[in-house]
Amino acid sequence: MSQENVQLAQQGYEAFGRGDLEAVGQTFADDVEWWTSDELPAGGEVKGRDEVLGTFAQLPDYWSDFSVEPSEFVDAGETLVIVRGRQRATSKDTGASFDAPFVHIFEISGGKVTRGEFFGDSAKAAKALGG
Repeated sequence: MSQENVQLAQQGYEAFGRGDLEAVGQTFADDVEWWTSDELPAGGEVKGRDEVLGTFAQLPDYWSDFSVEPSEFVDAGETLVIVRGRQRATSKDTGASFDAPFVHIFEISGGKVTRGEFFGDSAKAAKALGG
């Protein structure tokens, strides 16, 4: 099952990279939980597929350019996938950019993401946003 979980995470990143939030949502359980630093706009813990996708849809409100580029997918057992990569973004308001590594932990059950935890350099992101 764990190789299928890695493939599911890869599919989600590929869909996100091409801006296909509908396809991203197909990788999520209805009651998915998503966590990012609450220092950032739309951050903190969000519950439910529509709510999580709603936060993703807000990214262009803050960033003129935004990407998460995975470099490694780690099979961490029957229910976990860990993703390492780089996050790059340019603030829509300030024009400031940042480039930083990230780690993303996915919990997967029944072929769907049930929880995602995104760990990145929130200080760099907040600074780029003018904070």
